[in-house]
Amino acid sequence: MAITPKFKPGQLVKFDHPSNPTLGLVKSVRGARNRIPALALVLWCNGRNTEEYIWQKDLKVVEDV
Repeated sequence: MAITPKFKPGQLVKFDHPSNPTLGLVKSVRGARNRIPALALVLWCNGRNTEEYIWQKDLKVVEDV
């Protein structure tokens, strides 16, 4: 049984790491299954524009201002 991801493609998210807080754009999501937590493919908004899969528990949605 898969758990529904809490993010949607196109959302702006923040990775709140103490030494390197970073903003990124969600490109896709993969629901949790078989004891593997849900993942989000994030395109980082930095100089290199890299993308990587991040556990959804480590991300927060940037609120609308």
